[in-house]
Amino acid sequence: MTNLILRAEWRRFVRQRTHLWVAGVFAALLCVSALWSGFAARELRLLNAQEMATWEQARTQAREGATGTSAAVAGGDTKAMMAAFQFARLNAPPAHLPALGGLALGTGTFELLSPTMRVTVESRHTDARKSDRISNPLLEDLGPPDFATLVALLLPLAILGLCYGLVQEDREQGRWRLVVAQCAQPWSVFAIALCIRAAAAWSLAAGASLLAFALDPGSTWYAVVVWLATLGAFTVCWTALAGLFCLLPVSSGAAALGMLGAWLLATFAVPAALAGIADSEAPMPSRLAAVAELRAAQQDAEVHMEEHLAAWYAAHPADRPAGRSTHTWPVSFLPRYLAQDREIRPLMAEFDETRARRFVLLERWSWLSPGMALAMTADRLAGIDAPRYARHVNAVNSYEDAWRAYFVPRVMSYRGLTAEHYDKLPKFEPLATRPEAAAWRGALALSILALALIAAVGLARAGLRP
Repeated sequence: MTNLILRAEWRRFVRQRTHLWVAGVFAALLCVSALWSGFAARELRLLNAQEMATWEQARTQAREGATGTSAAVAGGDTKAMMAAFQFARLNAPPAHLPALGGLALGTGTFELLSPTMRVTVESRHTDARKSDRISNPLLEDLGPPDFATLVALLLPLAILGLCYGLVQEDREQGRWRLVVAQCAQPWSVFAIALCIRAAAAWSLAAGASLLAFALDPGSTWYAVVVWLATLGAFTVCWTALAGLFCLLPVSSGAAALGMLGAWLLATFAVPAALAGIADSEAPMPSRLAAVAELRAAQQDAEVHMEEHLAAWYAAHPADRPAGRSTHTWPVSFLPRYLAQDREIRPLMAEFDETRARRFVLLERWSWLSPGMALAMTADRLAGIDAPRYARHVNAVNSYEDAWRAYFVPRVMSYRGLTAEHYDKLPKFEPLATRPEAAAWRGALALSILALALIAAVGLARAGLRP
């Protein structure tokens, strides 16, 4: 009996042109986004490799131009010192945040947050920024949406279109009695119809997802499995919610408006409300106050530049150059940058740490907005979630300390670097690329919500009576 109902409902589904149009437009949009995201992920990974190759060339050139013997620089070679300073200032290797296997899901977010940093002996937060253009990240974020974002927005609308008038329209046109006339349990017809629509929507989204993953050379099976499982729970949530509206004693138009209102509420209103809660529990630091404190730290370091210089040599007597009573740039400036960064670094870290706390807080309540849960899972799989980014910043800070400890004494003592020193440069230890169990949180939360909605549909099945 179930097979007969399944075949009948499938024929009824594919013979409606509206369903074919909805499925076709949905699949076309997702495939275009998947192509763009997949190639963008490939380009990002290739760019990282090219940046490392470019740095290796710069290191080789600096090594070839370095003084050949350490004895030559022992007495204090200003030219060698300046060469070492320029290399330490501008040519540090890029410190990449390694993308995870789901990069194709969130390439836009990865580019926006600039996960590649370069350390320096100056201050990367102020004077030593490596940006070659001034841009507004808020405007950049208005570009093409990430693949995961597009799925979170369009999949509920596709389900709305596929479920439109599933019960009410048949009743309005007098077909519902014929649909259930040969079935002792009308709810089984309705359940199979919903399953067909959920399977169709999930299959189209999953197919586009696999296309995006296939184009990304760094994708992993773990990311694919987690994403498809979360996508399945997301699809079931919206299909069950659409089923609830189909059971209401209202017209098909009213039910469609109700589903559209639920989509607007869950996709836009609930995330805004959760952001308001996050603002009260983990408020972001004031950017204006941060800029004021940053400028004050710069001014204070500049005013006390001579004191910082004397304090540095007092703390490092072995690196005090003999026969020099005065110092000019860059030697006179380096202690100032070090003192300045001791004030600025905690200020900048506060932003990343607050973002990480907010992410965890929002993730805990993301089941109230399935779209937000899906997008946060995509961030986890791409490796650009706020907690991981904060850990990356901490790793970069540690690497910068090692970079400065290697170069600053050689600059302050006017020794510079020999060719052998360029073979022993500090190396950045990136974060591990192993998958995190936290990526399953979205799938778990959405699965629990889906079960609750399915139970609600079961309790409301009395509305299926002819």
